[in-house]
Amino acid sequence: MIQQTTYDKDTKNRADETFSSAVLLMAKIVSVVFHPLLLLLYSSVVLAWCNPFLFGRPRFSDIIADKASTILFLWLLIFSFIVPMLAVLMMKGLGLIKDLAMSEKTDRIGPYIIVGLLYIVIFMNLKSNSGIPYEMAIFSLGATIGIFSAFIINLFSKISMHTVGMGGFLAMMLICVMRSVTDKQYLMAIAIIIAGLVGSSRLILRAHEPADIYGGYVVGFLAQFVAMSYLLG
Repeated sequence: MIQQTTYDKDTKNRADETFSSAVLLMAKIVSVVFHPLLLLLYSSVVLAWCNPFLFGRPRFSDIIADKASTILFLWLLIFSFIVPMLAVLMMKGLGLIKDLAMSEKTDRIGPYIIVGLLYIVIFMNLKSNSGIPYEMAIFSLGATIGIFSAFIINLFSKISMHTVGMGGFLAMMLICVMRSVTDKQYLMAIAIIIAGLVGSSRLILRAHEPADIYGGYVVGFLAQFVAMSYLLG
């Protein structure tokens, strides 16, 4: 554990020496804006924009104005992002993890379990509600599978949760494009660019080794299609 901590400090120092402060700042901003816990919400909003009929409305603006839809997205924000972040902050305050970046593999065990359990609750609620698009249940189950897969892999290697999320995001964007009522294939190009930026940011910040980055993409992408095969099979 001491060796791992020393390695993390050394790699972060090399990042500070290699890249300018502006590049490092941009990498941190990208990592925050596209935090893996926000991607389920982002994908659900994109799904509503691609096909508002799935939400029982003819236009995306009608969904935004609809109180029930607003409550749904707010509920998703609370349970997929805010509650997990509060749990991590509490663990930090109690000394159960050393830092919010969770630089050591052991620091990630508790948060993985808590977030995974919360995402199971999200999936069960979305799946049991007939008024919510089934695609959202697929998204949430895929995210849950990705989290627990990352938990297992984390026992051996510090896989990047950011790129696990982005791999899942790419798959979710593909589903959104497939379900879109108009041609929105350009969304895949945008999603690929974002995924590349996130992966590059994690490398710039020396948060992970390249293998952890690439492995995360594969795990996240496959998790969504395992979820889709299970729910639609």
